[in-house]
Amino acid sequence: MKKTLVFADGIVAKIFIQKIITQYFSNNAYAIVCKDSTMLPASIPTSIETHCFDYTSAFRLESLCGSDIQDVFIVIDEPKERFVLYELIRRFNAKVRIVLFNNHEFTIHTTEGNNNVVLLREDLRLKGAIDPNLIVIDSEHLVANRLTQRLANVPLIPRGFGLEQGELMEIAIPPGSIFAYRHIGSIQQKKWRIVGIYRRAEFILATHTLVIQPNDVLLVAGDSVVLSEIYRSAKSDIGQFPAPFGKDIFLYVDASRSSVQSVLDDIEDALFLHTHIKSDKLRIFVLNPSNFALLESIRAHQAPKIEIHFIYDNNDFCVQIRKDCKKRPGLIVLSHALFVPRAHRQALYQANTPVLKTGYKRLAEVQKSFLVVDEGLQKGENIASAMFDISKQLHITTRFYDFNPDSEHQRTLLNNIENLGKIFSQKPEITYSSSHNPILFLQGSHEVYLQFVPFDSSITQMRLFAFGSMDSQRLSLGLDTNPQIFIPY
Repeated sequence: MKKTLVFADGIVAKIFIQKIITQYFSNNAYAIVCKDSTMLPASIPTSIETHCFDYTSAFRLESLCGSDIQDVFIVIDEPKERFVLYELIRRFNAKVRIVLFNNHEFTIHTTEGNNNVVLLREDLRLKGAIDPNLIVIDSEHLVANRLTQRLANVPLIPRGFGLEQGELMEIAIPPGSIFAYRHIGSIQQKKWRIVGIYRRAEFILATHTLVIQPNDVLLVAGDSVVLSEIYRSAKSDIGQFPAPFGKDIFLYVDASRSSVQSVLDDIEDALFLHTHIKSDKLRIFVLNPSNFALLESIRAHQAPKIEIHFIYDNNDFCVQIRKDCKKRPGLIVLSHALFVPRAHRQALYQANTPVLKTGYKRLAEVQKSFLVVDEGLQKGENIASAMFDISKQLHITTRFYDFNPDSEHQRTLLNNIENLGKIFSQKPEITYSSSHNPILFLQGSHEVYLQFVPFDSSITQMRLFAFGSMDSQRLSLGLDTNPQIFIPY
């Protein structure tokens, strides 16, 4: 994944870093470099790299300016350091895009009668005119633009609209977007809304049944942090799971609840996933460790992108989940034994993160993904998008089971699912049956499936009443053979 490199020093840089961490950290991979660690907030997402060293050192800088760097931001108070840093970066990478904040200095230092600060500022402006990959942002111009926006009879641009936090946005939908060919009503819009669509020079107000087409431009409004996530999701290439939920896989094993073999099997499944999907790191949390031979076996998996955490403080699982979810996991993996307790399911539901419940069959044996299409438009179409994404990365086929084939609503949904499959270059297999219960179908099948289940509130209800339910999602709780992944929607 391409990385954004940020060199930071001063109050503007500190605010900039805070905004990246609180609002935009999941949009890109970031590496932040500063001289003083006090520039960094106390809490930083695990997906962000941080480095503390003298960034004007060519020796230290060279290792960071590799081909994986997409953008460089220089937000530094000292003009001389800005100039030196720009020259060094260009020495190591001639074409990377550099965004440089050229702030105003109130104290002018002179040497032998020459105004060095002014000369450096003008040199950088000149380089910005010559270097097509350098963007120089002058603080004076920013202030002037903001003052202009407050003049009478001058319309506000979106950047200065409303709360000025980016709560209004236009999102162009590329042909490969996961939003293409989906009904607006099928997209969960929590803390944001699709207001309308610009299509062929025409503005169309959003309706529940309006289908988003490739090359449409969405006009969206809502929470600025949420909108930045939606923008990234709409623009990103297919096959990005666990994004946009997060970037890391969190595996939980409990030595007091599971056998040694069960723990090792769960680790095997997590390693398989980490190898095949686009996760940054695998974090293994061992609860209640006691078997020393098992602990040594687990430690053997330690690697640069695999972290092992032994939890000795007897934390309640729910407390541990609430604590770890502040780090925004992209996928939580755990055993049937850890998933079964109702309090555990409630804590996982509140985490709003996909959860993989392992089964007796290993993930490496899975041949197809499986989804029961017996819910409304919103659930089926939304879960199908995640299902196609994961299936593409695992190189398995998809199967949809329509338990209500006579419904016009279902036929529309399945048609949209087939269009969605085209984006992921997959042709879904669809089974129609009004008599054969999908749960019995799964139990009697000799194929190994990865079952997808909408993670709604019914999953958190008591299992005692699930057996008398007609809801296939709740009935799925009793299936332990195949691995199941519960997707929030």
